[in-house]
Amino acid sequence: MNPDPITSIFGGCVALMGLLLQLPHRAAWLLHQTEFANDPRELKFYASRYRRRRQTSGLISLVGLMITLADLPIVWNQAGPLLATILWASIGCICLWIALLAIGDLMTTRAHVRVSVARLAAHKDQLMNQLGRLRPDAKADENPLKGN
Repeated sequence: MNPDPITSIFGGCVALMGLLLQLPHRAAWLLHQTEFANDPRELKFYASRYRRRRQTSGLISLVGLMITLADLPIVWNQAGPLLATILWASIGCICLWIALLAIGDLMTTRAHVRVSVARLAAHKDQLMNQLGRLRPDAKADENPLKGN
């Protein structure tokens, strides 16, 4: 019994996709490290986001390898269906964990954006108040020849 080429190709593609996803995560992390070097709150958020996304990408690669491994003839012939069942159950559990990581990433990013927008709005209001105090009266700035 030979391994199914479709399963091997699919598993290999999933594993490769997980490895390739590591590259943009690393590039974004390096950019955030330089951009937010003076803001520890932002840097902490981006560090945890980087860790979650790297973990997710690594688990995707692991799932791809396990898909290929679970369909190998040696698993079915030597160990029987018990090992294959354990592998497929493990793949399912890892996929659920990936989904939970993705949902967590979505929720934390959404909360972070809300806090950042609120902070920027408060800063804008503060700057507008300062501008209002520094600006001479708006009516005094009007052109005196306008009424003639």
